[in-house]
Amino acid sequence: MLNPTRARLHLMPLDPLVPRVVGQVFFRPWWDALGVPLVAGVYFPLSRAWAAATAAGGDARALGHMLDIARPGAVLLRRAHGVGRLARLYGRAEALWRDAFFTSGVNAEELAAVARRRDRAAFRFMIARRSFLPWLRQVPPVRWDVATPDDVWARHGERARGQQPAYPAPACPDIEVSGVLATARTRQYWLRFPSPVLGDTAWAHVYEPASAPAKTTMIFLHGIAVDGDMWPEAGDTFSGLLERGIRIVRPTGPWHGRRMLHGFYGGEPIIGRGLLGMLDAFQAALAEVAVLTRWAREAGSHTVVLSGVSLGSLTAQVTATACRAWPLEMQADVLFLIATSGSMTDVAFGGSLAKSLGIPQRLADAGWTSEALEPWLALLEPHDPAVMAPERIVMVLGEADDLTPFAGGSALARRWQVPAENLFLRPQGHFSVALGLLCDPAPIDRLLAIIDRAAG
Repeated sequence: MLNPTRARLHLMPLDPLVPRVVGQVFFRPWWDALGVPLVAGVYFPLSRAWAAATAAGGDARALGHMLDIARPGAVLLRRAHGVGRLARLYGRAEALWRDAFFTSGVNAEELAAVARRRDRAAFRFMIARRSFLPWLRQVPPVRWDVATPDDVWARHGERARGQQPAYPAPACPDIEVSGVLATARTRQYWLRFPSPVLGDTAWAHVYEPASAPAKTTMIFLHGIAVDGDMWPEAGDTFSGLLERGIRIVRPTGPWHGRRMLHGFYGGEPIIGRGLLGMLDAFQAALAEVAVLTRWAREAGSHTVVLSGVSLGSLTAQVTATACRAWPLEMQADVLFLIATSGSMTDVAFGGSLAKSLGIPQRLADAGWTSEALEPWLALLEPHDPAVMAPERIVMVLGEADDLTPFAGGSALARRWQVPAENLFLRPQGHFSVALGLLCDPAPIDRLLAIIDRAAG
């Protein structure tokens, strides 16, 4: 459920001469056979050790408790201490970045220099995960704290029973707009505002063409454990949209990137808390998407596209049904989903990443069964029709996807009556179907045709 379309390829256009054969050879199911073991067995454990080190530093007792290691040795403690130092350096660079970008009168050269220093500090901090490779097999992939059914009913029961709206339209907070980094062709800046649900600072990174106001905005939601602005930039699948005059907004999801909780890696609370983590994340993300959609309208966009990959798609498709009760200015016009499923039961109990992490057993140990999960599916699945017409929904699904299983995505496409010309089925898995967009422009071309009709 990572975001392979990002693949830390972010702003610079891809070489237009890259042949489609690259995708046909490399972005195949064999790629996915490597992806899940690498995520569950390497990236997550390294991230768990890294996150524990940022919180514990040189405290052997705290570090051992967070990593389930009885007696951390001297080498492990030195590595943890080093990560703690990098975390502090990043924190100082981040604070300077915020001061510069959200203070008026700072010139463009100084902003660029501050951004470079902050990005270098962020990269050094994030890449320090590799320090813990020798302990890879000793560290759990997730800091588990799975909520019981009673815990979830206590927190979200009124929403599940209909005593409160499941996803009410949020009050719109004031949105701060940062200083701008500009080139001859593009402008990029950041938005920040108080999250209507979590109360922390919600962030979004904005890219727009420099030549003219953007009449269309795409809001793109990332996958689990994707930490956006924390890694270096390069270019991505959607870079061509900027050349077509489309603004791209990339929100930072709850508990990711700049919003990571102390002692946790990006997205870890969503996994580690079980159903409670998913419900909390959806509740927050939907409210933030509503705020950003309204902002896009106020910033001059007549058409808003809501898009996502993996967890981002799961979030976007629920937003597309829940927003029917919101004001029109908070409702997106077009939906573009990559690697999704209409069945959260399949994802949680049958998905390959969930099984690799042992999530089904963790849920069972906390008292969760299919029957106990049933009352919550209305908050996590798109049971109602989307607010936009089927002709304005595009879906890209991998027929070999076993992470967000293909059957659930296919069933959703049938239920929503997505036209055949808008449904792209690929002989790929979860990671490869998203990466395959780098070499297969057909879904993006179809999206652009729909945007042109919506704008006309």
